[in-house]
Amino acid sequence: MATLLNDNMSSQTQISKGTRHVRLCNRTQGAEQLVANIQPAIDSLKAKKLETEKQKDLRDAAQDDVIYNDAILDDAIRNISDEAKLYDRKNPGRPVYLLLFPDGKYSDIVRAAHNKEVQLAEQLAKRIVNLGAEHGLNSCLEPLNTAIANVRTSIGNLETQDTNVKTAIADEEGAQAELRKQYEFNFHDAAKMFGKKYADRLFPKTATKVKKEENEMLEAKQNDQ
Repeated sequence: MATLLNDNMSSQTQISKGTRHVRLCNRTQGAEQLVANIQPAIDSLKAKKLETEKQKDLRDAAQDDVIYNDAILDDAIRNISDEAKLYDRKNPGRPVYLLLFPDGKYSDIVRAAHNKEVQLAEQLAKRIVNLGAEHGLNSCLEPLNTAIANVRTSIGNLETQDTNVKTAIADEEGAQAELRKQYEFNFHDAAKMFGKKYADRLFPKTATKVKKEENEMLEAKQNDQ
């Protein structure tokens, strides 16, 4: 009996087997309807597979944007740390470093997870604002806020792309199910049209099964000698 498709097979495997089935049917007079019945399901799965690959590429690009913008935010925070230290050396009576970095270091901010880092960076920005508009470190505020906004935007884009990938995968799995169902329908229809023995020819065998049959034929020939 022909090997039917199953949900453990990849989309490409199912497409390949479906396409091979179509080629075998095209060589068989009277099997035109089998081709007409299954070709739309094959084409649909091809399209859904391509869409999944496209969405995964877009998600990867969104992930790269997060990493890139996060690095810029890291630099902005490091620059503020450097500027605060320089300010304190020039103004020993008005130190601000511990006001901006209560833990005494900036590394805990830049090492935090992306969403957490944004929150900590916003707290840092608020502390700079509290120093006053005329303070020497106020010039650091604009690049910091820009970096924060860019990271927030890129994180949002990544979340959107994650959702798009999940949707595309679900659609692809649905198309797989439709192809598997039609493949099975085609087998039963072929059996009614041509008989089970002949119908089996219209469905590609797995490589293991083909090799097993070849070995059996070889052993039979050797036994006859």
